[in-house]
Amino acid sequence: MKNKLVKGQKGITLVALVVTIVVLLILAGITIMYTMGENSIFRKAQEAKDKTNQAIKNEQEYMNSIDNMVNEYLNGIGNSGTTGPIDVPIEDIKSDWAAIEKIAKEIAKDDSITSETEEVKVIIDGKRYTIKPGDIFEVEYNGEVRRVRVLGFKHDNLVDQTVYGGTHTKASISFEFLDFMTGDTYMSMNVTNTNENGWANTQMRKDLNGYTTNATAPSGTIGGLGANLNNKSYIKQVKKKYIATYNDASSVTACNDYLWLLAASEIVSSGYQANAYACAITSEGSQYKYYQRVTEEWDENSTERIKKTSKSGSAYTWWLRSSPFSYSNDFCSIYNNGNAYNNGYASNTNGVAPGFCI
Repeated sequence: MKNKLVKGQKGITLVALVVTIVVLLILAGITIMYTMGENSIFRKAQEAKDKTNQAIKNEQEYMNSIDNMVNEYLNGIGNSGTTGPIDVPIEDIKSDWAAIEKIAKEIAKDDSITSETEEVKVIIDGKRYTIKPGDIFEVEYNGEVRRVRVLGFKHDNLVDQTVYGGTHTKASISFEFLDFMTGDTYMSMNVTNTNENGWANTQMRKDLNGYTTNATAPSGTIGGLGANLNNKSYIKQVKKKYIATYNDASSVTACNDYLWLLAASEIVSSGYQANAYACAITSEGSQYKYYQRVTEEWDENSTERIKKTSKSGSAYTWWLRSSPFSYSNDFCSIYNNGNAYNNGYASNTNGVAPGFCI
């Protein structure tokens, strides 16, 4: 028996079904479009993520540029139009001891600099200074210009460890006179021919520093002949070893000096026998970096060990603070051809080429 629709009975017509399907397809299309299409919510979310990451990157780059600008400003080059510190040649500061003192303070702060350092670079107020052993500077003695040479860095022990600010054990820069400090006015080590009690007891040491006794010298302004140096206020007092008894290697002790003569072991690396340095029986301090490059033996001629009365003056024998191994009336010296073998009576007169530290 066939079913018949009765009045009021609900059903779905083919048209309605088609319309429903079409609507569902439209809705499905819209859903797919917003989830998978060009303007889909997933794509929009990815774009938002990418823009966020780019914004973070841009902000980091901006902060880095600000950091660089600050660093450049602190180095004094922010508005100079340059891309880095300005290099200052030695010639510009060769007699500027206030600038050299600033450089010394920066060296003191740098723990990477040692007595073996070949070259030092420091930046001060946007200017870069480069110094190495062998560089020549100038100092005035009694108003006359004398050349001085860099021996090395952080070699000598300070008496006052607070001179650079903070606490530092080593003097930053060691120098030696390349021209004799007193020119062609030669001096004796002692009035009489004796090396008793070594360097600390010499008349030369007293004359250079203004000391009246061989006791531990007071710290303060340099006196004696040193008071005539125009850089005296920058010179640091250091501890210098010396042989107190000429033939006794165990007699090495130390005294405190502003100006001091070099020892044989600070110049040469060998001597008349094992563990000796030139004619000295033992070491009174290690060889300076500058003299490490000198290849001639201690008893051979060496132009690097020659010193003169002035830049255009004559070469002459110059004193060392070392007592020779076999003589109670002599001190060691370097001959005018750079040979370290020569000894001389303490009352003889030779060139004076002190060392000092800044």
